[in-house]
Amino acid sequence: MDFALDARSASLSVGELADFAAERIGRVPPASGAWRARVGTQWHEELRRREQAGGSDARFEVPIRATVLHRGWRIVLTGRIDQWVPAQPPRPARLREIKTITTALPATEESLRAAYGTYVAQLAIYGALRRLEGAD
Repeated sequence: MDFALDARSASLSVGELADFAAERIGRVPPASGAWRARVGTQWHEELRRREQAGGSDARFEVPIRATVLHRGWRIVLTGRIDQWVPAQPPRPARLREIKTITTALPATEESLRAAYGTYVAQLAIYGALRRLEGAD
């Protein structure tokens, strides 16, 4: 996260923005660690294999960068969407953000939003940025 106060600009990742949003509403971002990174990498690879084996046209690790002007500030947001599946009418495009959690699944949407608000915010930000780009 970088700020240039004189230029009224900020540059941050979508994950940093999601963490900031979650902290502001009283939800602490989930803890991270080496074990989560290893398990997460395995899941990313497994889901990629499954999609490709099924003939999906999904794209993985899709970079995104957008500039948003807000209240006189220039905010540059960057990130990588774990998985993007283009629209195939009548089905809309799908974004997937793959996360490692310790909650037993299935779980209600409400409980997941309460426990993992940062992840929900991150996916919502990616969706908003895709719409700003004019992508499906």
